[in-house]
Amino acid sequence: MAPCSPPRTRGWVPPVSRQRHLNPRRERQLPVRARHNAAGMALLLLLLLSILLRLAGGAAATASEPSRSPATALFVLGDSTVSCGGSSSSILPLNLTAGPCLFPSAARRRLLPDLLAAKMGLPPPPPISTLNGTAARGVNFGGVQYGGGGGIFRTGAALGQQLRLAAETLQLLQLEEGNPQQDASSISGAVFVLSFGSDAYARLLARAPGDADAAAPKHGRRGLGRLLADRVARGVQELYEADVRRVAVIGVPPLGCAPRVMWAGGGGGGGCVEEANELIEGYNARLAARLEELRPQMPGADVVFCDVYKGMMEIISNPGRYGFEETTEACCGLGPFKATVGCLSKEMACRSPERHVWWDLYTPTDVVANLVTNWSWSWESPMMGICSPISLQHLAAGPPSS
Repeated sequence: MAPCSPPRTRGWVPPVSRQRHLNPRRERQLPVRARHNAAGMALLLLLLLSILLRLAGGAAATASEPSRSPATALFVLGDSTVSCGGSSSSILPLNLTAGPCLFPSAARRRLLPDLLAAKMGLPPPPPISTLNGTAARGVNFGGVQYGGGGGIFRTGAALGQQLRLAAETLQLLQLEEGNPQQDASSISGAVFVLSFGSDAYARLLARAPGDADAAAPKHGRRGLGRLLADRVARGVQELYEADVRRVAVIGVPPLGCAPRVMWAGGGGGGGCVEEANELIEGYNARLAARLEELRPQMPGADVVFCDVYKGMMEIISNPGRYGFEETTEACCGLGPFKATVGCLSKEMACRSPERHVWWDLYTPTDVVANLVTNWSWSWESPMMGICSPISLQHLAAGPPSS
């Protein structure tokens, strides 16, 4: 007897054939999806290959760039903000102060050059007046004044004299090295710091507006910023022509908040003298703009501008955040704001200078100087951007600009 078989109906097919018949779309999609996967893998491989080629090219370009070692020397030009020696020890005789270098402790006051040298792993640059030996590790030309007295509009002459001394020093280094190529390398490894303007504005703000304008009728109070910024920018160009490739230019702090200016401006409420600060902001802005114009003209050089005004205003606006209690009164002096008479002896100093923003008539305390230096050195600090376009740490140790 024949085995039983299911009854056949019209259109009946075996189960397997029926499954294929019922899913024709799926049957067609399988090879299409496989092709898509293969195309995706090929695209991924091309992308990886492109990244590897780019990395290899970047490494080759980096290898072809001239390497730059950490800073080998620190040369400083400036006014009393960078020097305790020479004629800068009494730069403001009209205000009866012994200058910014008198400190209540036995330790020598550390100014910007000392703080920066420590961060660079270099010894403090010796003042040019006390230099005894080679200048290969740096020199502090700051405080060297011109012979024409302390006129407001004579800062450019002091800068010119210090630039001449710097040029002569670099020439002596060439003779010491005896190898022009080695000498060029040592000069390019040096960092030059320029800090001008604070003394000039202190003298300017010590006078009444009419007296300051009368001292220079062609320029007036606002003309100082234009003249000084242009002279500093020209000094940077002169250094570049002498093969200097690393330069930091320091701006002027907010002297409108300094005790002497607040006392002279009648700031009985303890607020900063806005007109004075506007003058200084104008100078800083013009100086930053002039340096920005110069950068494309000086290939291979790094020129940094450090806005210490911004850093100090952060402290003055938020004193408690940084451990300060007194933002208007000087630590050392007499009278309202301790600014009628400046700091003439150590005995006049307060007991806790670390709680004061200002040391004397115009000078910040060591704690403030340390904070601003730290913010200038590294962008990892909360106050990123005091220096631009790079930090001083990058200037001292980073790769050269392309």
